[in-house]
Formats: sequence, structure tokens, C-alpha cells
Amino acid sequence: MISESPAESCSYCGRANPNGLHACAECGTPLVSEPPPLASTEPPPPASTDPARKSQAVAVCLSLIFGPLGLIYVGGWWQAFVMIVIGVPFILTHKGGLWLTIGGRIVAAAWAYSLVVEQDDAPNPQRDAGGLLDEAARLETIDFSKAIAAYEEVIRQYPDTRASEQAASAIATLKRSV
Repeated sequence: MISESPAESCSYCGRANPNGLHACAECGTPLVSEPPPLASTEPPPPASTDPARKSQAVAVCLSLIFGPLGLIYVGGWWQAFVMIVIGVPFILTHKGGLWLTIGGRIVAAAWAYSLVVEQDDAPNPQRDAGGLLDEAARLETIDFSKAIAAYEEVIRQYPDTRASEQAASAIATLKRSV
């Protein structure tokens, strides 16, 4: 049974639906969601699509306030360890003082920022496959064979992911309609 309320995002291309539209602005797929089962007491899955992504602002602020803690936040354990090892002799000998504190925090903030940018540039199958799925959906209206080839490329590049499942489903639908 399908309800009349619009879904949060398109089940076909994955585009977000913040305006409460009843059809996807990208591919035109109807955006209706199924009501939850009456007996279900499980909470809905989290809305975040990329839980490993770290905030640049949080990383920089943590580094400026707490030094190496910002590096630990973004997974830079090795970099945090290096900063602590370099700082310990200055702390034990009471040399460096305020300059060491301020300089160390600025270096930690810059290092944390670069680590977050590096993580953003790293391949992300969920984010990257979305563009290919959008392009394949667009090709469906132009040329079925090119659309199928685009979906097969998604399956080849991102095996065993939700994107590859969507691509396989789309291929099956296209082959039935031809």
C-alpha cells in the first residue's frame, strides 16, 4: 500500500526532495513513500548518507582550542602523535611557552583542515555513483542502449552497493520495455 505523502528522496536517482514535491525534479519518478508497518517499533534509519564525513569547521575549531584533538577527530592519529612527541620536550623543559602553544594549535588546525579536504577528495561510492545514475536516467529518454551501458558502468565501478542494485533494477526495467 502506498501513501500520498511525498518521500524524502527519489528512490530511483537518489536526489533529495526538500520541497515536498510529488515527483522527482531530476528524473520525474513519482515520490511517494510506503507507510511504516503498524506493528513495527524500530526507529527509522538515520538520514545521514555519509557518516564518515567530518566537518572542516569542527576539525579546525577543535585543533585551535585543544591542539591535537582536532587531528584525532579527523582520524589523524599519527599526526597527533607527532605533534605530541615534538611538544613534550618543550613542555618538560618549560621552554617555548605561549609561542609553542599558539603555533602548535595553528599547525594542528592546518593539518586537520588538510586531512578533511583529503577525505572529501577520496572516492565515495555513494556520492560518486549518484552522478552516474543521474546521467543514466537522463539517457533513458534519449537512447535505451546508452542508458543500459551507463547502468552497466555503475555496476562495474561500484559492485555490491545500493547503486549497483538500482542500476541492475533499471536495466531489467529497460530490457522489459524494449
